Amino acid sequence: MAAMSEELTGSVVAVTGAARGIGRACAVRLAERGADVAVLDIDLRSGERYADEPPGTATEQIQALGRRALGVQADLTDEGQAHAAIDRVAAEFGRLDALVNAAGGAITPYARSRPSLSSAADVRTLFDVNFMSAFHTCQAAIPHLRASGGGAIVNFSSTAAFSVFPDGSNSVYAATKAALHHFSRHLAAELGPDGIRVNTVAPGITLTGRLLAESGDTGYSSRAAEVPMRRLGEPGDVAKAVEYLVSELSSFVTGRCVPVDGGWVLSAS
Repeated sequence: MAAMSEELTGSVVAVTGAARGIGRACAVRLAERGADVAVLDIDLRSGERYADEPPGTATEQIQALGRRALGVQADLTDEGQAHAAIDRVAAEFGRLDALVNAAGGAITPYARSRPSLSSAADVRTLFDVNFMSAFHTCQAAIPHLRASGGGAIVNFSSTAAFSVFPDGSNSVYAATKAALHHFSRHLAAELGPDGIRVNTVAPGITLTGRLLAESGDTGYSSRAAEVPMRRLGEPGDVAKAVEYLVSELSSFVTGRCVPVDGGWVLSAS
């Protein structure tokens, strides 16, 4: 095994939605680079529900790398729980240097995701999960990042925010991700003087355990032919982009979106 780079040694990173999927890949990748990592999720064992997720928990995987790990189970759509979770991370680790908001997803039924079929309840659910959770954790993290002398926030947009499926599916999910992308740009403008950088990543179709489990309904896992690189994304592909945006490699990059989609939506950049 090649020696690990330790460019993030001494850093503390909170990763939301990190119990499985892309969030977990990000948490583990940052730990491999030397960070101590807090795993925030509504269910810290949610990876056990999907056959294609790694075994064990994210915190166990991080600890096996010799890094400090903290698991915080919280519903981040609730303002009080979100603030308490971030405050706990800063209290237990003594600081906070970066926040990665991977929590979210197209969690309402795909069959009614077109604009004419989406219910008001689905709209509220998707905005809570994809926008409000990040809104709450960003606001909670800002004082701690300022206290650390600066840092980084990485929010998760999506290629859906920059494109439209021919049948209009995933419409509200796309709208929530577009909203979070634009909010992040405003956050970057405000926090730049504090040395806090705010960027987004926009994954394309990524082969997580949940996506593979649901592909019988969505057909997403068979769409590689639409991607210029002729494959779909892996969680690790997104984690590499997040590593760049968290680290000093992107020290003069803020208010930007990094698509991680193999060129699927070429206008997203």
